[in-house]
Amino acid sequence: MVRPQEVKAPKEKIEVLAILEDGTKTRKGYSIALVKWYAKKAIAIRWDGDDAQDKGFPVTVNGYHPAWFVLPDKLTELYSKDYKELISTMRFIEDLDK
Repeated sequence: MVRPQEVKAPKEKIEVLAILEDGTKTRKGYSIALVKWYAKKAIAIRWDGDDAQDKGFPVTVNGYHPAWFVLPDKLTELYSKDYKELISTMRFIEDLDK
């Protein structure tokens, strides 16, 4: 099982901005992230996998690296509204820790 913070692929096209759901902690089996995809904000998801050796899904074409699946723009718009409050709360908490 790969922690979502460690997923960087496809690295030439994606930048993880925030982990919204860490399925490795909640045991839900999936993770969700706010990402920058081709210079636009988007929502990405992935299945975490079942055990330590499982890379989850998706993985890169060669099968070596865990990857994110970026949702289409219409779905990102729907989910973004729900996550805006969560993201601002997460940032507030991070600022308190500084």
